[in-house]
Amino acid sequence: MAVRPLQLKSSDSWRIGGYYSYLPYRAEQTTFLRHFLAKVSGVKADEAPKKSLIDLIESAKSDYVAGIIREILRPLRNYRIAILTGGTTWGVPRVANAVARDYGFPTIGVFPLKARDGKQVLAQNDPKKPGEQLDLALCVHPLIFKSQWGDESPIFAKMLDAAIVIGGNAGTMTEVTHLLKLNESSSAKKKHIIPIYGTGGTADKLSFFPGKPLIMAECIPPHPITSGRQAYDYLISNNILTEDIFEPQGEVT
Repeated sequence: MAVRPLQLKSSDSWRIGGYYSYLPYRAEQTTFLRHFLAKVSGVKADEAPKKSLIDLIESAKSDYVAGIIREILRPLRNYRIAILTGGTTWGVPRVANAVARDYGFPTIGVFPLKARDGKQVLAQNDPKKPGEQLDLALCVHPLIFKSQWGDESPIFAKMLDAAIVIGGNAGTMTEVTHLLKLNESSSAKKKHIIPIYGTGGTADKLSFFPGKPLIMAECIPPHPITSGRQAYDYLISNNILTEDIFEPQGEVT
């Protein structure tokens, strides 16, 4: 049975799932390399000259990330949630936004003024790009000086209920730092941080982050999460997605 697409309502208290950052190029990341080599081996000889190595890497990387995100979102289609990303036209935000729209989730992008002025932000209300649009775009202006990447990080972190970390560099680590700091408040509901191990960068190094051990133990899985399905199981088993936002519309396959 088809699932009714979820509609974004201003009156709803949305539970936000975050998918963000990049998957870096690292030779030691064997999981990514397996996908990359499989992609390369599938290219016909007469097509090879038409594709640069960077094109092949980007294509393989996007397919790998999309597969992880599909494993998370496919069984969540009956939940009233929105997907929050960095809203950019490249990297994990672009892939996550496209997968979310395929499954009917509302999408939100949070980005600095620098990204908007540089035309690096996904579109809104553009019928020519149905799979590359944001339902809600939040442009963060700088408090002082010029706009820079990272201006959006505090707002990004405050909007999240839980974050899925795929890869990531300094920007992702900044957002994780904000999440951990917010979790230090005894009165606040903990914002869970779920790194997908094997994707490199922040996701693989989070267990070595110099945060407060008790806080990290409360909001980061105690065992490695290596797939989208395991991330979904963690969300459900830790009651991060609750019955008050569950709206069954029929069988989800």
